[in-house]
Amino acid sequence: MNLEEILERFKIISGVLEGDTAKWIPICEDAFHEILLSLKKDVDHNAPENSRRLNVAAAVLAFYKYSLCKASVDSTEAFTAGEIRIKTDSQSNIKSAYRMWRETRKSISDLLEDNEFVFERI
Repeated sequence: MNLEEILERFKIISGVLEGDTAKWIPICEDAFHEILLSLKKDVDHNAPENSRRLNVAAAVLAFYKYSLCKASVDSTEAFTAGEIRIKTDSQSNIKSAYRMWRETRKSISDLLEDNEFVFERI
């Protein structure tokens, strides 16, 4: 896994401008470490067959976290200037980012510990 590649992919996915990238590095680092901690014991995260997929997954996870952060900070849902009206739907953005994360997580499921399934009594 490579933090620089994760950050580059994050910028593409999120549309964050080059000058605004530095403040989102911690989010990318968090995603990097979260994926790393979720790996099965025998997975080599630097192996070429794994590294690219894991970098993509970390970038998408960072984007999901970024979407959550943006939604909590952005209180403006609509803006009108003359005849132009811009409306944002942060909940829709979060749902889309989460769906993207779930799909990407599936693509690396063979590398991750499965800690999500719980069987409880009825």
